[in-house]
Amino acid sequence: MPVSIEKGGIKMTIYSVQIIARTLKELRALERFDFDLKYRAAQQLATDRLMVPGILTDEQIQQVEGAGYKVEVVSDLSQVAVKRAQEVSQVNRFAEERGLFEFGERAVMGYMTAEEVESALINLQILHPDIVTIIELPHHTWENRISHAVRVHAGKNEDRVGVLFTGSMHAREWGGSDICMSFLVNFINAYLANEGLNFGGKSFTAAQICTILENTDLFVFPDVNPDGKNYSQTYDPTSDKQGFWWRKNRNPNTSVDPSNPGVDLNRNFDFLWDSGIGTSSKPSSPIYKGESPFSEPETRNIRYLFDTYQNIGYFVDIHSYSGLILYSWGDDDNQTTDPEQNFMNPVYDGKRGILNDTLYGEFISIQDQDKLVSLANSMNKALATVRGNHYTVQQAVGLYPTSATSDDYAFSRHIANNLNNKVYSYTIEFGETFVPPFSEMSNIVKDVCAAMGELCWVISNDVEMRKKTVEKGVMIGA
Repeated sequence: MPVSIEKGGIKMTIYSVQIIARTLKELRALERFDFDLKYRAAQQLATDRLMVPGILTDEQIQQVEGAGYKVEVVSDLSQVAVKRAQEVSQVNRFAEERGLFEFGERAVMGYMTAEEVESALINLQILHPDIVTIIELPHHTWENRISHAVRVHAGKNEDRVGVLFTGSMHAREWGGSDICMSFLVNFINAYLANEGLNFGGKSFTAAQICTILENTDLFVFPDVNPDGKNYSQTYDPTSDKQGFWWRKNRNPNTSVDPSNPGVDLNRNFDFLWDSGIGTSSKPSSPIYKGESPFSEPETRNIRYLFDTYQNIGYFVDIHSYSGLILYSWGDDDNQTTDPEQNFMNPVYDGKRGILNDTLYGEFISIQDQDKLVSLANSMNKALATVRGNHYTVQQAVGLYPTSATSDDYAFSRHIANNLNNKVYSYTIEFGETFVPPFSEMSNIVKDVCAAMGELCWVISNDVEMRKKTVEKGVMIGA
């Protein structure tokens, strides 16, 4: 029985689809529909064949086809939600400290819940108070959940750079939390046992792990959007609403549109938020940007980490899906020659977000771009060593420009305010579906943990990369 949603008393099946366009202009024009499309997974398959995947109803497919596009149905989502819901733990496996001693055995039993993530973080600090500090984040979610991050700080070296990892910003992207928790537990356990660590074909020696934990501060915020994840994991997958595939947080949107709750957290950061590039002002849209930058408690919690821990110099936001490692910028094509063309300069308002043109390109120095690409390639090489998978390293803009995203906000902070440290930032898009079968997710965990570990190893082993010096930003138009 296909999964259906209710609209106007008529039930319609929802499908995983690929929409085909002939030109980039046609592909970009799909934004006017405000449908649930995976813009960052868009690809150019041939000169006159461009594709973006998404989740559409029968009615939406008819609208898109009526506008002249070809829609290829990949699958109906009849049993996917039901099967994945069965792979969510029904009990809190990590409510007690002993649960972490058996983390590997328990974690492979299914996806972690929001409650389990918080329990695991708290008990990790109880077990290892000498190296793990629990960070209670100040902004409660709309459903009054308290979120936590942790800092791992081993050894006596105080002159160290911080690396921040975040996961599960989008509700249906459950696996980000599992990746973050596995990374934490595995690297802490290996360090304390003075042992090496293997992820398939990728190995870290005991000496490398010691260097990582004693030369860097590891900050991990595994579950940015616990309200959304809880909604996605607990809503009846056979119901007449799209609960399982929920993307946003659970802001009731009381003052704008209570019938359409939720804000896309990864369109709520203070980077060109007003531009409208790759965002929507409609609460009904999957990419609704909210009422103002940082209107959401979840994004304010991430800002709090950057503001409070000024040594953070590297940031990775973990999402699904596409098999990508993305680096800044996401709003327009990069250029390295004209620093006047930057997001702070109002002269270029309205000219950004138009790809392959000569009107505007987002400035990035050659040195920064080379460093971002080099580190991304190092992560990708480590990931590929695990079991032979290769991700694609590319600029975040892809075929669709975006704004108000976490990665560009992080990288823009030192430009918007030259008292902030520079933060080199990435988005990793893992896997081929939003919620892979857990057997595949277990392999993906190893892939991405290897990439995370490699990033930390390269940074921790390089004196220049560990420096916390403040680098002056471009203050045009400030």
